[in-house]
Amino acid sequence: MLQINNDKNSGMNFQANEYPATCVMQCLAKHCDGEIFDQKIALSELNLDSLDLMESLFELENHYGKTLSNAELASLVTVEDVVKAFCSSTIQS
Repeated sequence: MLQINNDKNSGMNFQANEYPATCVMQCLAKHCDGEIFDQKIALSELNLDSLDLMESLFELENHYGKTLSNAELASLVTVEDVVKAFCSSTIQS
């Protein structure tokens, strides 16, 4: 499990060499009161309301320069799904 420090005023200020999953998890944690979670947890368990989830996804879209399609958005069930959606090309060696 990974504990994320919650600072709602910090924005998306990540170092370029940080592990991509950490960036995604920090963004989600910012909107769910610093919950402790791992990549296998369902988004529904993060206590995010729909606005918080959409704000998180919007921030990630801006951070990674990638816009998710409606089909991709509908397929997001776990934190791992979000990591894969934004970081698949980054994670590959």
